[in-house]
Amino acid sequence: MTTTIKLKWLLALVMIFGGFTVYKIFEGLVHNPAYQEYEWVFKIISEFGLFISVIVSAGYFHHWFIAAEEHKEAEISLRETLGKYVDGVLMNSVKRGFLGITNKEFDFSQIMHGLKPGDYVYWLITFDPRFKNKSRELENAIKTGVHFRMLILKADCRSGELRAAETNGFNPHEFNEYSKLFKVSLEDVISRIDDTITGSLGVFVYDGLPSLPLFIIIRKESRKVEVYNSFYLTEPVSKMPYLHWETEFKSGNQELFESDHWNMSELFLDYFKKRWDMEKEKLYAAGNQDVQPEDFIHAPAAAREKCTELFTGM
Repeated sequence: MTTTIKLKWLLALVMIFGGFTVYKIFEGLVHNPAYQEYEWVFKIISEFGLFISVIVSAGYFHHWFIAAEEHKEAEISLRETLGKYVDGVLMNSVKRGFLGITNKEFDFSQIMHGLKPGDYVYWLITFDPRFKNKSRELENAIKTGVHFRMLILKADCRSGELRAAETNGFNPHEFNEYSKLFKVSLEDVISRIDDTITGSLGVFVYDGLPSLPLFIIIRKESRKVEVYNSFYLTEPVSKMPYLHWETEFKSGNQELFESDHWNMSELFLDYFKKRWDMEKEKLYAAGNQDVQPEDFIHAPAAAREKCTELFTGM
């Protein structure tokens, strides 16, 4: 509560009790024979004091018990009206889970500070050149109990070479160096995560299609799935705005046959799971020579199996 608001409430209390005090004092004088000639003056002052006390008290009561409820009802009504209007203008945006577009590039720091213990974060990316300066925020989130599952692009792969060719300001060599640096930064975080930490980090290094930049948050407390996605265009993804989506988390496998009922957050989540399972199958395939030990890194060291698992909702 600000100082101005405190002063307003203090003034209201002074007027309530002050008005009542004036009323009682001058009401007593009205009945005093010694001041009979001023009786009418004292009567006016007494009634005025009572009037002020009652009016301010009624306003005080209305503000706390009635206006607050009216404000909530008006807010709900406005939200529903705006939702219908926006849904109509942006063609089913509410049904599809669309919340908006970020004002600027993806704000990693803001997202990290909003995470809570038990939350899961899925991140599909090539690399983010800003991450070297943000790795401590990832480490701190893991240490508070957040679980991260990441898919990052392998250095020196054909997909990286093709992506570098279409990205402004990069050549294949620079692109590969950034990919290597991104992985090294994650390994640095892993080296500081011990078995006492409640959070976890699992990272698969893929060499397939980058597809799209995807950042998914599964909030354990609210049971919400929040998604940020962008696109691989000519500008580096670190400079791109992101679209923002949200839906309720639904546990279990649900087939999305009817496009009329699709929610984009669910489709993005389903896509990440598919990509994750593809890498996981490679990891556990008997005698698979395509998956090197460095293609899956994780922390804590003793929780390898746990770090391959996604959020189940349990």
